[in-house]
Amino acid sequence: MRVLLAIAHVFAPADGSPYSARSEAKREIKREALRRATAHNLERHGHTSWLHATAGRQQPNETRALRSAIGVELFIQVYAPPGASLAGELEAHPCLQVIDVAVDDLMAVPAVAVRQLLDQADTYDLLCYFEDDILIEDPEFFAKIHRLIELTQGQYVFMPHRCERIPGLGDVILSGDPDVLWPDLFWATGETLQFDSWLGPRRFYRAANPHSGCFVLSRAQALKVNHYWQARNWRPEFRFAGPLEHAATGVLLPVLKVMKPVPEHYRFLMVRHQDEIWRRVPLPSTAVRSLNQPLPE
Repeated sequence: MRVLLAIAHVFAPADGSPYSARSEAKREIKREALRRATAHNLERHGHTSWLHATAGRQQPNETRALRSAIGVELFIQVYAPPGASLAGELEAHPCLQVIDVAVDDLMAVPAVAVRQLLDQADTYDLLCYFEDDILIEDPEFFAKIHRLIELTQGQYVFMPHRCERIPGLGDVILSGDPDVLWPDLFWATGETLQFDSWLGPRRFYRAANPHSGCFVLSRAQALKVNHYWQARNWRPEFRFAGPLEHAATGVLLPVLKVMKPVPEHYRFLMVRHQDEIWRRVPLPSTAVRSLNQPLPE
C-alpha cells in the first residue's frame, strides 16, 4: 500500500505571538516535533524493522532485517516557506521531500499543502494531511483506517483522536465536544457506527468537534474531495475555525461524513500531539490531588 503524507510546516518567530509556530521559546520543541513527525513516522510505518536473535545454541546473537506486511510504502512531503521553517535542518531520506511554498501569507501554507496533496491522488492508495507536530504511534494505523474505509464503501472518513500526555495522570484527548451544540453544526448528526473485533466492539460517532490536525483518505475519497473544491475554485461557503483547522478538517465536512472513535475507545485510533496544550486549561482539583498522592506500596 502506497501512502503519501503531506505536512504543512511554518516556523517564523514574532514578538508577542501566542502561536507556537511563531514563538522563539518553542524552537527546540518545534524542531524535535518536526523531526519525529518525519523521521520517526517513516521508521515506524515502513516495511522494514529489525530482529535481534541468535542463530542457534552457542551461536552469537545477530540483528537482521525483518520485513513486515503490516507496513506501508510511506512517502512524506513537507510544505514549508523558504526562510520561515526548520525543514532545512531535517536529515535527508529517500522518502522525504521538502517543497518550498512561496506565499505572502504564512497562514496559507496548510491550504497549499492540502491542494497539492489531493492533486496527487491518482498514484497513491492513501492520501494523508498532518500538521507538523503529530506522531503516529500505532504501527497498524494505516491498515486500520484502510480497512474501515473498505467496510463502509468510502462513505466515511475515520479520524484519530489527537492526544497529549499529562505526566503522572495519563492521556488527554484534545478534541472534546462542546457541552451545548450550536444549531449550525450540520455535521454533528449523532450518527454512530460499530464494528466487532476479537477484542470487542469499537464504536464511532460523528463528532461535533472532528478536528484532529490530520486526515487520511482513500484514493477515491481524495479524488471526490478534490473534484468538489475544484468545481468551486476552492472558495468555501463556510470556514471551519482558522486556516489550520480548515485545511485539516473543514475541507472534508461538505463532502464526507467524518467519524471518530467514541472517547472510551480513543486508543483504537490515536495520534500523539507533541506539545502541551493541556496546560492551558486548569485540571480539576481531584486530578491534582491524585497526582500528588504517593503510589500504593
